[in-house]
Amino acid sequence: MHGSHLLHYRTDVADYAQPRSPPSTGIQAFALESGGGLRPLTVALAADGSFRIPDAPAGQYYLRYGTLHLLTDARSVNLDGYELGRQDAQPGETQSPATLTAYNLPPPEFDSYPTVQAISSNLGLSAYIDLEEAVPGGATAIVDRPATYSQYYPPNPVRLDASRGDYQYITTFTERSTGAGLFYSAVDRYFTQGGLSMNPGTPLVVRGELLESRPRTLVFDWWRSRFEAYRNQVSAQVARSAQYFTVSPTAWSAHHWYGYVGDLMSTAAVQGYSDERLTFSYGNPYPFSWGEVLTLSHNFQVNLRLPGTTSGSISVGLADTRPISHVSPQQPFAPRITPAQDVTVDGVDAQQARTLGSLTPTVRWKAPLVGTPSVYRVRVSRLSASGTRTVATHVAYLSTKDTSVNVFAGILQPGQTYLFTVIAYLTPGVDLATNPYGHQRLTDVADADAMSAPLTTPAALAGVKARLPVEPAPGESEALEFKAPRAR
Repeated sequence: MHGSHLLHYRTDVADYAQPRSPPSTGIQAFALESGGGLRPLTVALAADGSFRIPDAPAGQYYLRYGTLHLLTDARSVNLDGYELGRQDAQPGETQSPATLTAYNLPPPEFDSYPTVQAISSNLGLSAYIDLEEAVPGGATAIVDRPATYSQYYPPNPVRLDASRGDYQYITTFTERSTGAGLFYSAVDRYFTQGGLSMNPGTPLVVRGELLESRPRTLVFDWWRSRFEAYRNQVSAQVARSAQYFTVSPTAWSAHHWYGYVGDLMSTAAVQGYSDERLTFSYGNPYPFSWGEVLTLSHNFQVNLRLPGTTSGSISVGLADTRPISHVSPQQPFAPRITPAQDVTVDGVDAQQARTLGSLTPTVRWKAPLVGTPSVYRVRVSRLSASGTRTVATHVAYLSTKDTSVNVFAGILQPGQTYLFTVIAYLTPGVDLATNPYGHQRLTDVADADAMSAPLTTPAALAGVKARLPVEPAPGESEALEFKAPRAR
């Protein structure tokens, strides 16, 4: 068995590839023995980013890399990752001081506290510039207004460096309506700015004249009731539902989405269940070589309450991302993949809260009613208390093409509470079963969740030493989650 372990990254200059630096655990492989045991296999990692498992068995084996647990019989596995932005970026600050000067504000007046977005594709950076003072009504310009430059992507903030070719798109948003009572925020004007470098303690000077961006219009039918129909199949504990639409740019390609770089349009939470025809208009200031994707998130909120806590929730549901070229009145938004059916844990309905009988349960399910998944992932989330809030930490993703998977030893710990979410993925053209990080460049993908009730592991087991799990390293969980546009 052989594989690839490269990191592909995209900058404003070119695409590059280099061997990935594995985390401390590296790549581990195991043969599955009768009785549920695991026998370690040899993993030989080469300097060019390839690896081999010379003693891999002819049938299924188990591959572990960070939070990914891959059960496969493939003779070739691609663990390549994909990122937007240069790899030599220096660490920056989540929030830093700035001043904003902008001419040619939209008539008749600018929003008192406008949404101003800063995007650098060379860094994979997305930020908001938040003014500290209101803009006077009727103003056509603001000059040297104090502001806060707040980075929200990537998870670890980075620093602009003019010497490395970094520049920014500064975009402003206006509030609009579809005419059916659905309000959204859309890019209206923009300017670009280069020659900026971030220096700690020195305000970043953002300055330019706003230009009108190229207009875009989307019209499509939204069959919302068909998504809502799967509410109880996603979770029996749903407290409420909400939907979101977002149009996002795809830097330097219409066919690959290497990283999130802000929004062109986004809605706030939308309530209701009726089917509608929607019309969105927005501006796009980016180069013609860039693409666009439309994402629908049909979310169901589930409250989480460990003893002694008073708040906490998790969002699950159905999501669909499509290239703009696939969006039209002739192609309605309806579920392309629906949740796995009849999920059980050790033969008992997964939506029944209880204490498990072991630390290595078996999760089973039936195929979705709609769509043929390219792969299933069982996401294992540990619940814990943070003050009076219950939080969920994703500790493992068990990947398989089968309709069952064993939770391997070492993932669950005694006396803890977990959620098991079976996620069905539809990824045309990419086999996530053998290319598990391939979602990091997809523009065409849909997924659906089926989540268990909170399930508790036995507090004490003979021969098992109780210990808290080692939490995944920063970024490991995010790497296996699909890109999610961030609503402001």
